[in-house]
Amino acid sequence: MLAERIDVKRDNNMPHFRYMIPKKIFDRITALCKDSKSGSISWGQMYAERKESFAVVTNFEVNEVLSENEGHERPHSWMKLKKTKIKTTRKLKEEQGYDIVWEFHTHPSGSSELHEIDLKILNYLSVGVMVIVTEKDVVGWYYDKRSTKKPIIEKMIFEVYESP
Repeated sequence: MLAERIDVKRDNNMPHFRYMIPKKIFDRITALCKDSKSGSISWGQMYAERKESFAVVTNFEVNEVLSENEGHERPHSWMKLKKTKIKTTRKLKEEQGYDIVWEFHTHPSGSSELHEIDLKILNYLSVGVMVIVTEKDVVGWYYDKRSTKKPIIEKMIFEVYESP
């Protein structure tokens, strides 16, 4: 199993950072898995606002073009993937005023673990966050191998809360 290959590390000297998601948004985004036809994967961006010691998800958008494929596929061009991700994130932050932009995709299988291609993409990017959505969970994976041979991988658990 892939989970055995991931060495999740947490620096105990760092302050605990929390990831919050309103129940309304959680229900809408997890419904993508429940409503999935034939186990197809939905891809998109999740937006959040940074607070002092936590981030609050404010919305998400599904990328209909990417969601038309049937599963995890190796990118045709790794460089194009990286440039597109940087350009899209920068554009959303500058033009739309989003504080945090995370890419997400669904795992209709129910596994919140990273697939092999997810790890390859993060490895190529060197640093980043990949959010996995299942019917029951929203889990992020922070990946950083800029200053170490072995990457630092931290699990980001999204806490669901009732918004007023």
